Amino acid sequence: MLEQYSRKLIDYMSKFKNKLSFYLMRTVKSKSIRDFLAQRKSRQIKKSKIPKGIGRIVDIEVNDLNEKGYLNLGSFLSSKEIQNIMDKISAFKCYDPFRKNIGMFYSDEIPAQVHVANYRREDLSSVNELLDIANNSDIIEIVQDFLGATPTISNINMWWSIPGKEKAEQAQLFHRDVDDLKFCKLFIYLTDVDMSNGPHVYVEGSSSSKKLREIRRYNNEEIIKTFGEYSIKHFTAPKGSAFIVDTYGFHKGLLPKNKKRLLFQVQYSLSPIGIESYSPIKIENNKYNKYINRLIIK
Repeated sequence: MLEQYSRKLIDYMSKFKNKLSFYLMRTVKSKSIRDFLAQRKSRQIKKSKIPKGIGRIVDIEVNDLNEKGYLNLGSFLSSKEIQNIMDKISAFKCYDPFRKNIGMFYSDEIPAQVHVANYRREDLSSVNELLDIANNSDIIEIVQDFLGATPTISNINMWWSIPGKEKAEQAQLFHRDVDDLKFCKLFIYLTDVDMSNGPHVYVEGSSSSKKLREIRRYNNEEIIKTFGEYSIKHFTAPKGSAFIVDTYGFHKGLLPKNKKRLLFQVQYSLSPIGIESYSPIKIENNKYNKYINRLIIK
C-alpha cells in the first residue's frame, strides 16, 4: 500500500513539475531569451544519428524553415496511400477538443455544433503508415537541423474542419503556438484544399519577429497592420501535399465554406509538451527510434 501511494505521489509531482515548467515557458516573450533557452536545451539533448531508409526521399534544404517559417515539401502521398490511411482510420471515432462534453462520434455523424473533429493520438499511433510518415528519415533530418537537437515526436494529430459555420473560433483565428521553446509541425492534406474548405494560413517571417508576442487570438486587421497583407500565405494544394511549419509564427485554419478538410499533423519539439498526458501504446515490430518516439509508442 505504501509503495503504491509513493508511486502515485511521484507521478503527481512529476506531472505538476511538467505543467509548471510549461506555463513558465509561455511567460517568456523576449525573442533573445527564448532563443538562448532553446539553444541551451538543444546543446543538452544534442544531435544523433537518424535511422535511414524510412519513407520516401525528401531532398529539400532547411533554409526556408528558418527564414520564412515554413518549408513546402510538395506532393508527398499518392491517392492510393491516402485511401489506405482513410480505410485504416474509418474504424476510429472523433471528438471535439473544445466541446468534450459531446463525447465521441464517427466522422460521418459529426454533431452540428462541431467546428473541428479530432482523432485520438492513441488510435493514430497504431497505424503503421502514419508512424512511417512521422519517422520519415529525411524529415527527421530536416527537423533535427532546425531544432539543433534530436527531435521528440510530442504529438500526432488528425482532424476534420467542418464547413457551414457563421463565425471562426479557436485555432481558426490568428495565433502563435507556444508549445515549447522550439518546435515545428508537419502538415499533410488528406483532402484537396482550396479557398473554400479551410486552407492553412501562415504569416511569412512572423516566427522570428519580435512583434505581437502576447499569447492570445488576433484578428485579421491586427496582423495586416503589423506584417502587411503580402506576408499572409494561403496553403491551397491537392491532397497528399505536405509542408513543415514553425507554428510559433502566426497562423490559422481558414473557416471552411462548403467542404470538409482533413489534415494530418505531426509535432516535433525539444521536450514533451507539459500539459499533455502521454500514454504510449505498445506496437509489434517496433523499428523506430526509441527516444524520438518515446511519448507515443513503446
